[in-house]
Amino acid sequence: MRRTRLALCHRARQLTIERGLSGFTVDELCTDVGVSRRTFFNYFPTKEDAVIGHDADGIDEAALAAFTRGDDDAPTLLDALAELAIATVAAWDDEFDAIDPHAIIDREPQLLPRMIGAGQQLEQRVIAAIEAREHLEPGDPLARTAASVIGALVGRVGHQYFADADTSPVDFATMLRNSVAETRAACAPASAPRP
Repeated sequence: MRRTRLALCHRARQLTIERGLSGFTVDELCTDVGVSRRTFFNYFPTKEDAVIGHDADGIDEAALAAFTRGDDDAPTLLDALAELAIATVAAWDDEFDAIDPHAIIDREPQLLPRMIGAGQQLEQRVIAAIEAREHLEPGDPLARTAASVIGALVGRVGHQYFADADTSPVDFATMLRNSVAETRAACAPASAPRP
């Protein structure tokens, strides 16, 4: 099931970048993926929904569960969140290589609010996982702050990652870990007062 959903989403994104949303039909998409229209509509109500993707595909579920349980040796919450993002990128299927969401928005800017909405739903899942992991009350500002910080770092690293076609999940991991270390250094007490 997941594989078919990913194939539909991936091809819908490719076609959107190549031709725009109005440049292909659901029938063409189904033919390219090798599924029926009925199968398509079992997964997505509209072509736009296929481009946006399914929220279950936005994060590696096993990694999220391990993060929530605290099954890691991460020295800080930010490091643990980085490892969650790294595990998600590493779990991407080579057959369905990553597509830069900026390329989709460049071609179809009206999808931006929907993509932002999907990102906010994903962020809410991460916030809930942080609250569970850290035994925080719902709505604790620490969870939202941590999710915002890792979201900003992943966004910046992701932009670099997608800008170079030769990068790999290993490169993403290195770049994100370096960004976390830089963030930690930026938050460390100053060693000497500055004028």
